[in-house]
Amino acid sequence: MKGLFPVFFRVLGYVLLILSVFVPMIMYMFGMVQTDASLIYVKLAAKSVIWISLFFIFLAKTNDEDSVTSSLRAQAMRFALFVWGIYYLAILIFSAIELDYQRADNSVGIYYMVMNVICFEFLQQKRKIENRFNRKN
Repeated sequence: MKGLFPVFFRVLGYVLLILSVFVPMIMYMFGMVQTDASLIYVKLAAKSVIWISLFFIFLAKTNDEDSVTSSLRAQAMRFALFVWGIYYLAILIFSAIELDYQRADNSVGIYYMVMNVICFEFLQQKRKIENRFNRKN
């Protein structure tokens, strides 16, 4: 799975991710979120920006894009899918115990993309460290 976006989209994704966390809080502090309708719009906009930023980060090419990087991207997706499955089953069990069925449908897809990004970043850093270690020997 090769990267679809240029390299600078990774930085753009992190900037958007930071903005999606802090801008809604700032809007609330300045009184821009006063009704339930505006709260829903802010929540939808924040989730949309989070999705876009996570896709930018995960699907951006790296400076040293090669077949190893694309295999790392695919491996990150497999790891994230495994962790997401465990998380989703745990949430379903807890929501069944508490009789809160709306909890399971909250933001599971965003959690999956976050796990994709975390696994991919971890695997890339691991590969860089292994390459440096192998060069020294």
